[in-house]
Amino acid sequence: MKCATTCGGLFLVLFLSSPSLAQRLPESDSRLERGLVALTELESEFGNNSTQLVPALTEMADLYRDEGRFAEAYRLLDRAAQVIRVSEGLYTRSQIPLVRMKVENYGDWGDWDSAREQLEHLFWLHRTKSDRVDNALIADLMALNELHLRGISEDNYEFQTFHFRRAARVNWLALGAAERLWGATDLRLVPIIYSLVRQQHLQAVAVEQGGKTGWELRQIVPGADLVRERDDMRRYFYVTGLRLLDQLRSIQLAQAPLDLEGAAMANLYTADWHLLFNEEDAALAAYRRSYEELSYAGRQPDELEDFFATPSVLPVHDFHSSLAAASTFGQGVMVEESELDSFRQPEPAAETDHAQLLYAEWGPSFPYTSSPDPVSQQVSAVRSAALFSFDISGVMEITRFISRKQVRTVAQPLNISLVQPAPVSVEFREQMIARLEQLQFRPRLSAGRPVEASATLIYLSAPGSP
Repeated sequence: MKCATTCGGLFLVLFLSSPSLAQRLPESDSRLERGLVALTELESEFGNNSTQLVPALTEMADLYRDEGRFAEAYRLLDRAAQVIRVSEGLYTRSQIPLVRMKVENYGDWGDWDSAREQLEHLFWLHRTKSDRVDNALIADLMALNELHLRGISEDNYEFQTFHFRRAARVNWLALGAAERLWGATDLRLVPIIYSLVRQQHLQAVAVEQGGKTGWELRQIVPGADLVRERDDMRRYFYVTGLRLLDQLRSIQLAQAPLDLEGAAMANLYTADWHLLFNEEDAALAAYRRSYEELSYAGRQPDELEDFFATPSVLPVHDFHSSLAAASTFGQGVMVEESELDSFRQPEPAAETDHAQLLYAEWGPSFPYTSSPDPVSQQVSAVRSAALFSFDISGVMEITRFISRKQVRTVAQPLNISLVQPAPVSVEFREQMIARLEQLQFRPRLSAGRPVEASATLIYLSAPGSP
């Protein structure tokens, strides 16, 4: 993640290092020019190999990255790493943040071959140079996990399975270390567990999509020709996710005082999980149970109706243990009114609540799920987006064409209309509607039961995706 918001911190660091420096900096020059002058002053005061230079070097690298000057950013990061090696030794833990910044810089640069080399170096550092389990190790492992998740969507498709497997391994290592350090019921485990839940879904989606990645994820042993059946693998991811969600619920119930609302929210996420894997009956039961438990936890009917009035795109990005937290951060990706000004929207249906949703494909190499980054900042950066109007069903009874068996479906998109762009060819319209039909939604709920809702959704295609 770029550090544009911390650029000003460079000068604070410099001023603390040299109190008289601020008076000598030219006020009219750019931040980069001021930073270079400050760096020169620090070199004169402390020498070229002083660790006092490291904060200034890294923040200067951030400034270069913000301007797209990745080669200059790399040189500064490499110099910071060399300074630490001269001072502390060849392989030390303090280098890890710098190596991580190198990976991010390579990713922004589009040089994923070099980024992978640095990722492997990071993994080696964690395995061989982490002599104790502490908070820093857990944070470092989760940061490495996030870099591999980024690689899934941005790196060459040939290396997608590598990133999937490495992200999962690192995330499991982080969970094991956290349980050992904090205990099995510590609330700090929750984001680590939920990250693993989302990874089960990502791998299930990859298996469903097929291709090279789907095949490799089904291999009994990496590199083997023998593979598990697709349905068996999806079932494995489904069951593993349920086990993790059950662990998450158990943590909420182990708190003192008992966190009934957190446990009910875990049930809500479990209902979503059932729905993602087309287990509609289990989802319906879990939604009702979650509603009842939230009521028992003291949430008022009007609070529940307000919260569940809006559908959301699944899976939800983060786990929230209360209605207040989920409402503050959003149940999915919501659209502000100002972001819709450039779109011509249909009039909402009078008899149903009208939800406004936003969905952004994750990345060019893996556009099949939504971006983990806040997408509100992406709207202005995307030149073309599709605007859909549609309904989201409650519970429907349908008859399968082959078996003639009646089954229930939940939260299906119906009456889809491509509002913008318009006019378009029939082929383009069908392609975009097919993309929308791949999405899955948490339904609008009334008294814990799915009911129909109408919605508009801005669909942002990942740059370079088909």
